[in-house]
Amino acid sequence: MVQAKDSNAIFFLTFFIIAACVFCICKFSGFSHETVKVNKMMIVFMAVCLVQIVIVVPIRFAIIALDLALWPAHHATITTDATARVETLMGNLRRELQSLKSQLMISERHRYEKLNVKYRMITAELLIFGRLFLVMLIFVLVIFDNLLYYNNTITKDLFERNHSGTVGLSNVFVLPKIYPFLETSIIKAFTDQSDSGGAAPWAHAEGTKMLGLARLRQLRALDRHVGLEDLEFDEKDYSEGWKLPYARESYTDKFWKIHQPWVMRESTVMDHILFRINHYGHFMSYPESIGYQNTLSDSRNKSLIIMRYLKRKNWLDRNTSALFIDFTLYNADGNVFSVCTLWLEQFPFGSSVTHMEVDSVVFVERMRDFSAFGMAVLFIFLICWLQFAKLFFVKVWFEPSRLRNIWTKLDAITLTLSVLLVAAMARRDKLVAKMIRELENSVNVEFVDFHRPLRFNDVVYVILGFTVALITMRLWRVMQFARSFQLFNKTLSRAGGTLISTFIVTVIFMMSIGTSAVITNGNFSPTVANLKAGIISVTCFSFGYSIALRDFIVCGRWLGIVLYAVLGFVVKALLLNMIMSMLERHLADAKTQRDRKNIHRITYWEFLRVEYADAINFIMKLFHWKRGYKRNNRTVAQNIRRKLYNRERIGPKAQMQKHLSLTFRSREPVDQKLHQLLYRERIERTLVVHAILRTQMELLERLKFGDEDGNLSDREEVDIDEEEMDPDPDPPPPSSTYQWPQGIIIN
Repeated sequence: MVQAKDSNAIFFLTFFIIAACVFCICKFSGFSHETVKVNKMMIVFMAVCLVQIVIVVPIRFAIIALDLALWPAHHATITTDATARVETLMGNLRRELQSLKSQLMISERHRYEKLNVKYRMITAELLIFGRLFLVMLIFVLVIFDNLLYYNNTITKDLFERNHSGTVGLSNVFVLPKIYPFLETSIIKAFTDQSDSGGAAPWAHAEGTKMLGLARLRQLRALDRHVGLEDLEFDEKDYSEGWKLPYARESYTDKFWKIHQPWVMRESTVMDHILFRINHYGHFMSYPESIGYQNTLSDSRNKSLIIMRYLKRKNWLDRNTSALFIDFTLYNADGNVFSVCTLWLEQFPFGSSVTHMEVDSVVFVERMRDFSAFGMAVLFIFLICWLQFAKLFFVKVWFEPSRLRNIWTKLDAITLTLSVLLVAAMARRDKLVAKMIRELENSVNVEFVDFHRPLRFNDVVYVILGFTVALITMRLWRVMQFARSFQLFNKTLSRAGGTLISTFIVTVIFMMSIGTSAVITNGNFSPTVANLKAGIISVTCFSFGYSIALRDFIVCGRWLGIVLYAVLGFVVKALLLNMIMSMLERHLADAKTQRDRKNIHRITYWEFLRVEYADAINFIMKLFHWKRGYKRNNRTVAQNIRRKLYNRERIGPKAQMQKHLSLTFRSREPVDQKLHQLLYRERIERTLVVHAILRTQMELLERLKFGDEDGNLSDREEVDIDEEEMDPDPDPPPPSSTYQWPQGIIIN
């Protein structure tokens, strides 16, 4: 024991000396690292610690276990410990007194070991998941950057509206109008008049440049016939001017690919995995992984020549369904990458509608604006995650049957998502580093596709959101010790069937009304322009938002009024109120059923009060919350006499008030078992108090009249032994003659 204490003292002393030296070196040595370098060093340190804890330590212990299992060590000879502490009489009395004081708090209900084990597991899980949830929530708030929102808004505004010298995308109503937009807003806005090449500052923002080139990608329909089926996109290869058959010319791979605009895009396996997404337009959805693409050049004159060539060869014609303009902007002041996709959707009748997608992301030097508080939160999050992983693996290692439990599977999914999150972040950073090198070597003559790391960035945020959701669900499961949470779950389980059936009926009503509104008024109202918009509008109206009546009565006044009335009365007033009243009724039934059960066991808070009694008493004493005995300039006997007098004086009034209250309200049935349990606990506490007083008296006597070790003279020791051996001078009467209090049943 002494050696352990000495080793701990040496450890803390060494740690304090090292910390003091590091602080003095950093504070008074005269050198200072940049914030980015300090954050990177801390990230590397954290990564090394993580590898050490997760990989190296388990391997080391596995090797040690194999060594001990295959070559067991010889048992050491048993020797007596010369530094062992000798028990004394006074130490035993003090320890007995402390044990009796603890026993005073532990009643009969506190000795239900199965419930105590359950509460102890709840406490451990509540500490782990509660800390993990709070730290992850703070971490998400720390990494959130408001600058990205404003960058998106400003970039969209600059491309959408007309400005001095540029044409806005919102003014492109037909497909031929896209050429003036390309010339003014894409080519001239990012290049200068010299033909030297290289990206010039943006005309609207001096600190913003285009990385690489702008890419034009179009999707073409095989047949422009409008029918019930979706359009089929063309995937054949053509010669210039959309002529067949396609013939591959020489030197197309070495110089400007003159046939590239007429050849279908070659997609890799990674493209099919990352870009299996669709751009949803007003007419239909358009895939990302196919299309005929072409890139502009790095100078103004070359880009204008390419644009005139495409215009002369009718690269955009009536068969063009959608045109996508992809490029990436970099703001050096804010270290923000803006991955832009401006696209135009051409309807079969010749009109067009434009769309815009701008995603602002910080790809490089993300640690530059990371504060010290953010780094501390990251360290705490790592520690909490390691504790959570340790809790899971220890639980599964000693009890493999727990894997059948749904909540243990949920923990396994959470750990898996955490590993996938780290892998996606590593892959994103690797792709960004690769593209930065390509950007340095390409000298702005190639299209650098930053959509790839953007997709991984989206995957990172999706996985992070699912991880937070799973941890929230796990914390909800841990919070089931509270009666309010149990009542809510009981209500949902009781009302599950009726709630689902009523919800299905409500959804059928909303879909039918939305479909009817789209069929009758879809061509005249943007609120119900298509089926998705109609159902969304009807759903929003059901939950409190407003829809004008004129959106329903364009193609039939009375039919629109009937649909609006059914939507307002049946769906909004009747069905939703039915769901609320149903939940309220089941909640009342569950509460009545819960209150009817007499569960004679301690609550979770009573368990915590006993389990952490020392910490609670220390805090109460520290903040002076613990009530003490106040003499009020009177003796103990005077205070007792005063209290008994007040009780005798106020007693008849209290009895009268209790009698009056019982006459005006129904009398609840008396739980005899609970009264009996409380009576037994009261007797037990009385006996423990008697033992505490007797031990204190003996301790005081030995301190006052004994020697240094508490030993008394032989005569006094004999007197104490005789007092302990004598029976109680006032034994309780036999059970046949003793009158137990009314209402108490003794088995």
